[in-house]
Amino acid sequence: MDEAYTIQKLLALRKLTRAIGDIVCNQMAEYVTTLTPLFRQKAIFGDNLQGGSKEQVKGADQAFKELQTLYETVVVTKPFHLPKELKSPLIPMTGTLELAPVEYTHLAKGASESREIAVTRPFKSVLANSGYGPRRLAGLLNDTSRNNGELQQFVLHYLAMHVVVSRQSGLRKLFDTLHFPIEIGRLPGFGELPITFIASSISTNLPPDELIIESTELSGKNAFEEIVDVGDIEQLRDPLKERLLDLIKN
Repeated sequence: MDEAYTIQKLLALRKLTRAIGDIVCNQMAEYVTTLTPLFRQKAIFGDNLQGGSKEQVKGADQAFKELQTLYETVVVTKPFHLPKELKSPLIPMTGTLELAPVEYTHLAKGASESREIAVTRPFKSVLANSGYGPRRLAGLLNDTSRNNGELQQFVLHYLAMHVVVSRQSGLRKLFDTLHFPIEIGRLPGFGELPITFIASSISTNLPPDELIIESTELSGKNAFEEIVDVGDIEQLRDPLKERLLDLIKN
């Protein structure tokens, strides 16, 4: 085991992580709630979405074509296998947002045993439309009697979120400035479906595997939460301040 880590140090870091998490996660949720109108699908896809008043949106047809291309790529492969055709206009989509914790499985390898641990990243979340979080999607995919129409709506909400974010560079810059960068990635079990994540600029990580195993044995739970990287707090930067300082220097 790494001598820099002990159970006592882990307990102190876990307590600190949760205290910081109370501030960071509340701030993240507040920003997302305030800026929800910037994620409005109608503002990107215009009349390619049903509902509401008619909206002539510049680039709406190109945005819809991008959505179509993504859809055709994603749905023909595992685990979806949905009909490939997608026609305009689409039925209305949910406009409100929710944050879902990022969870994954880690194989902790100790000197005498290995164990699969359910790990949570406390400062990183999936940014999804309300009612379309990753747990609900996973449950739907595991349901052998699922409704393909409902599954299609899940896929479309995730794809629309991806297009809305990718077509608004200012939106991503805004969240970068607020120290909550938005990124696109994948999640195990969801094939090539692009997932939108939002995270704090303060990262978290795992201690050595043996300490993780020891911690889970003490807690009696096969679950673990990453711990804060305190050094990231000291390195938080203000992009506007740095640009102005560079201007002065030059």
